[in-house]
Amino acid sequence: MDGIYKVTFRGAADWGIGLLDLRDGIASGADAAGVVYDGTYRENDSEIILDLNMTVPPGVTLVQGTGPSPRQYSVPFHAVISKRAIDEGTPVPVDLPPGPVNVIVMRLREFAH
Repeated sequence: MDGIYKVTFRGAADWGIGLLDLRDGIASGADAAGVVYDGTYRENDSEIILDLNMTVPPGVTLVQGTGPSPRQYSVPFHAVISKRAIDEGTPVPVDLPPGPVNVIVMRLREFAH
């Protein structure tokens, strides 16, 4: 499942879009608001399991409605995305500490070898 993925997400207050790079067990990405994502992933026959840290820059309001902070802060989270949901573009609920989001993950490309 190594590749570059578009991630569209919707919370209680807003929506967002970003990119996620999955390569050799390492996950990294960013969204249009400037939030960055770093961590690891593993996969089985039917799922991708992500353990990520979301780093929120000062002044950013999250899609869940969490207001801006004057300081950067980080939120660790765990997500399981089925490979079927990626193939079909189906929204997947993800529980984040600031609140739930629905996430659509779409594979944009594999890496050239």
